[in-house]
Amino acid sequence: MKRTTYILIFLCFVVKTSFAFSDSQDNTAHIDSLRNKYLNSYGREKIENYLELSRAYWRTDPPQAIQFSLEALAHAKNLDYYKEVAKAMYYLGRAYHFNNQYDLSLEYLYNTYRFSNTHNFPKINAEATLQIGIVYYQLGNFKKCYESAQEACAVFTKVGDKKGIIRSHNLLGLYYKSQNEHDLATGYLDEALKSAKALKDKELISTILNDLGSYYADKGDILEAIKTYKEAVSYHQNNSQNYNVALFELNLAILYLKHNENDKAFDHLKKGYTITKNLKSHRLFSTYYDFLSQYHKKEKNFSSALNAYQTAQAYKDSIIADQQTNKIADLEVRQATRNKEIENERLREENQTKDVEIFRQYTIGLSLLVALMIGFFVLFIRVRNNRKQSEILQLEKSMANQHAKEIFKKNKALHKSEDALKTANETKDKMFSLIAHDLRGSVGNISNGLRMLLTEEDLVLSEQEKREFLGSLFHSADNSYELLENLLAWARNQSHSITPSLELVDLNSIVLSNLELLSELGKIKSIKIFTSTDNKVDIFCDRNMIHTVLRNFISNAIKFTNKSGIIEIRTEIREHFVSVSIIDNGVGMRKDQIKNIHKGFTTDGTANEKGTGIGLALCRDFLAKNNAWFNVTSKVDKGSTFTFTVPRRPLTKRKFSELVKKEASYSLLNI
Repeated sequence: MKRTTYILIFLCFVVKTSFAFSDSQDNTAHIDSLRNKYLNSYGREKIENYLELSRAYWRTDPPQAIQFSLEALAHAKNLDYYKEVAKAMYYLGRAYHFNNQYDLSLEYLYNTYRFSNTHNFPKINAEATLQIGIVYYQLGNFKKCYESAQEACAVFTKVGDKKGIIRSHNLLGLYYKSQNEHDLATGYLDEALKSAKALKDKELISTILNDLGSYYADKGDILEAIKTYKEAVSYHQNNSQNYNVALFELNLAILYLKHNENDKAFDHLKKGYTITKNLKSHRLFSTYYDFLSQYHKKEKNFSSALNAYQTAQAYKDSIIADQQTNKIADLEVRQATRNKEIENERLREENQTKDVEIFRQYTIGLSLLVALMIGFFVLFIRVRNNRKQSEILQLEKSMANQHAKEIFKKNKALHKSEDALKTANETKDKMFSLIAHDLRGSVGNISNGLRMLLTEEDLVLSEQEKREFLGSLFHSADNSYELLENLLAWARNQSHSITPSLELVDLNSIVLSNLELLSELGKIKSIKIFTSTDNKVDIFCDRNMIHTVLRNFISNAIKFTNKSGIIEIRTEIREHFVSVSIIDNGVGMRKDQIKNIHKGFTTDGTANEKGTGIGLALCRDFLAKNNAWFNVTSKVDKGSTFTFTVPRRPLTKRKFSELVKKEASYSLLNI
């Protein structure tokens, strides 16, 4: 049974070692690939390859990592790649930390912190701040460790870097461990481990498990520490960072030594040694021989313990020598940088001297140019002043002429206005004279006729004579009524008290209303009044104004149509307008009569009906207020046609002007 157990343990050891060897080969292949890449790359790509090589050597060969970081920093500075400068300084800080050169590590990390702040690289700034906290933790300056961890966590939170937040919490857990605040320490470490597992980041998980293992070991809970380290090893089996695997194996060995399980301790020492030999890490060899010395002491093999101790010291001396070499290399880089700065300063001074000489020559030339320009300017001012004086005199003369012309135009316009006003007053005087005469005649006829009927007792009239007599009285009364209606409407229009109330109105209702109103008047002269269409159409107008217009046109047609005549009302519907025509077969008009219609000239009707001409003037004004107009066609003894045109829909003035030009029935009477 024991033999079977030993065989199984041996097989597990072989399998585990083969995994480590495979990882070592993978890491070596990765480094070889990076070397080939940086040899054939330029600019930013070359710098990134240097940094990747530095990162690959952080744990296994820190001196080599430092060299690659220095190369990357030099290239980045020469090319003024600021972000790469910040990254190279950060990588140098990390490399010096792994090489236990904490003073140089802090120097480069603080340089990174300041540089990234200046050039606004928040993530690099947070990484540098966190690494400063880690260095201070290892130096025992726990206050600065805590401040750096808090500051880094705040920046990582701001930029949304979950991994950075977890690493900050892990460092805070280590800080609280150092302060023996175990509840806070385990709280932060457990929370960090849980978050890392949620991200499935094996490297981060193993780092936190390593810190948890050291925490349990410091507390004296060896079994929990062993359990934690074993879990950490399981996360690193297939990870290229197998430096940690070797370190975990060696840590497990020392824990088993403390637990007095020397056989298990020796097994883990052998596993750690196998990985260390493949990695060729002096730091791991130093740690391995330290632990091997302690193992031989436990086994009372003091000779072997001494040999192992001496070997460990030799490796430590080698590490110290490498550190000295790195310091020398760092000093050389600094000196080269300083020399370059001195050379740049010398060149700047030479350039400044040249600039001073150039400026002196430029000043002399500029002074001469300014003096020349001043001379030209003075000459220009004199010429311009002379020209301006001439222009002023010319302008004054022109203004005087213009003023005289304007006075002449104003006097001419004033005379024209006076003539127009005089003509208008004469027209109004004539109109009022006609109105007074017509009203006096009509009212006198009615009064005399009624007086004769009432006072003449011996007056005997036949039925025919009575009808004619009463018809004459009716004509006089209707004429007076129409005259008064038009006079009142004209007076209101002249005083601007009539404002059109525009709306959509049924045209047919206006036509029928006027037919009903005026048909009795037509019957007196046996005139037939009819409409030839019953089209239903809306027009956009003031109903009362259009009603007045149609009434006047029909009344005029009745006046100038002989007995037994015909009057037709015809409607024509167009796209944007509707035209209404009042067609009679009356006496008609000559061309000169048509032209003088709008001047107020009128003639008696066929039954001696009197008119003043005010009706047509009123119609023209009412139609203008409704965006409408009328025109007249007539032939002597054939009859007349009065046509007015009204819009079907609301129209702006501009649209009306555009559309009215297209209408074939436009008349100068509307102007």
